[in-house]
Amino acid sequence: MIIPVFSFVLVPFIDKLIGRDTENFSESRYIKLEKRKFYNWLLIFIFFGVLGSLYSSLLVFTHYQFSLYETLGLIFSLGLVTGGMGITLVHLFRARNDNVTLQYPEEKWPRPERNIGFDHSSYNVIRSRLHVDMDDCIGCLKCERACPVDCIKIVTEKAPARGEDLKEIKHKGVTSNGTRKALVVTRFDIDMSECCYCNLCTYPCPEECIFMTGGPNAKKHPIDYEFSEPDRSDLIYRFAKKGAKQGLAELRAKQDAEA
Repeated sequence: MIIPVFSFVLVPFIDKLIGRDTENFSESRYIKLEKRKFYNWLLIFIFFGVLGSLYSSLLVFTHYQFSLYETLGLIFSLGLVTGGMGITLVHLFRARNDNVTLQYPEEKWPRPERNIGFDHSSYNVIRSRLHVDMDDCIGCLKCERACPVDCIKIVTEKAPARGEDLKEIKHKGVTSNGTRKALVVTRFDIDMSECCYCNLCTYPCPEECIFMTGGPNAKKHPIDYEFSEPDRSDLIYRFAKKGAKQGLAELRAKQDAEA
């Protein structure tokens, strides 16, 4: 009676005292499974499997002579195994009441508000993904020089006319601060797999166009901390306007032909 009491009474009772996650979202997968007959048969099979393993262990325990230390060791080991199986069985039945594991990333917990002790707008040390507003970038290369790990790569070309918009390549000639651009950024790559999140690249930017998402920059871009990728090359973010280099070359060729 020691093992079954330990397995199906004491361990579940401790698990009940610890508590369970009653705020979990329901899984669509379990909802579909509950509509199938084999799911109920699976629960019954697992239940009788636990009882069978318990019965076989009791046969060994009652038909053989063990020393005191062997008896205590057997009780402890079998209690752990059957206790774990008992908890698993309890959670399987709880799944029918929508108390199941959250299927991340399709389903996500609601993110609570951060409390860092003071106003978020004055907190300028945020560690998250880098983002660049290309409409304000003037191609000064200060962020590239400041990066200690060389994860920022920038290539610029001289604009046909300073401060003029180039609709062909979606280039804005004037920043939001009123700075007239003399260069066209044809490449602006940031390799976040090499980034050390030091935030040093954001300070020298005269236009404040490169920043880490979230925190005081939440109005510009919400925080983005879930950007893991199975392929490392997908962590290279390319911010330059697509086709800027080719479009600029075609624009110059057109101007030379007209001249």
